[in-house]
Amino acid sequence: MRAWLIQAMTGRRASEVLMMDFEPLSGIPGLDAAAVPEVGMVARLRYQQTKIDAAPNTILVGRDVVEIIREQQAWVREHWHLGPADTIRYLFPKTTGNRHGTKSWETSNYNHVIKDFHHLELRDSRGELLLYSRSHRRRHIKATTLINAGAPIHVVQRYLGHLSPEMTMRYAATLASTAEREFLALAKIGRDGREIGMDRRDMLELVQLDRRTDRILPNGYCLLPPTRSCDKGNACHGCDHFATDRTFLPDIQRQLAETQSPVATWQARHTERYGEPMSGTIVWMEQRAAEIRSMQLEILALEAQPADSTTVVRGAGVLGRTGYQDAAGASDSKGASRS
Repeated sequence: MRAWLIQAMTGRRASEVLMMDFEPLSGIPGLDAAAVPEVGMVARLRYQQTKIDAAPNTILVGRDVVEIIREQQAWVREHWHLGPADTIRYLFPKTTGNRHGTKSWETSNYNHVIKDFHHLELRDSRGELLLYSRSHRRRHIKATTLINAGAPIHVVQRYLGHLSPEMTMRYAATLASTAEREFLALAKIGRDGREIGMDRRDMLELVQLDRRTDRILPNGYCLLPPTRSCDKGNACHGCDHFATDRTFLPDIQRQLAETQSPVATWQARHTERYGEPMSGTIVWMEQRAAEIRSMQLEILALEAQPADSTTVVRGAGVLGRTGYQDAAGASDSKGASRS
């Protein structure tokens, strides 16, 4: 049960818990554990990273986990007749055929034993019996709890010992889809007791606006609906959903200079080496050229506006595409306005 509790409280895999060293705890440098509030972290827990090479193998834990580990250490000392200074290799040693404590408890045996916990008849909030044997669910619960609490993805990735953020994002995607499904399934009632007439998907987008910090841009605004994801990275100047106004003019001017500088450097190096300028058909050059055209046209359009103007240039990212005139404020080949 102590192994199961540690697994549930830390989100570790069963194998990572069962193969822990007998003394897996260490202090946090510069921290006085006695002065830490009850819910704070007081120690660093080292576990056996058994699945991904080079992934982190330590996490911070609170007093509750520390107390469980101390209880387990006391049980092992009593069972193996160890003195105060004696230790064995594992915190959860195999209980049979392991006289010297050199073998850890096997995952298969651990899963077999916890199946017998059903006789406790503990039930969840829906009245269903808890299934202790599905111990890996504890890891999923810990991951979604951290994400739901607002922990950044890179922090959750580090905590779970994932090698890439894509692995962690699976939990975030599951959480988002579940939240959307539950939200859309419910009728929304106003303070007067009547059902709100707004489309539920529009309402979902509104309540999620403050959660989409990835839409906060340094040079404008993202007009993509909050519930949709963006897979273009920071290629905003080439995006139809990008918009900007005069308040971002200095930022765009600075970004233009930062983009032109490496292009000029690479062109000079290429010319020096091969005796001719780099071809504009190279993908990297095509992308930089499109970004530069868009930023130049955005700057022209914004500079043409009064200093106190709040007009938003929408669709600024398409200004550099073929078919658009180079004059600021002009319309495209189909006559559609750019601002």
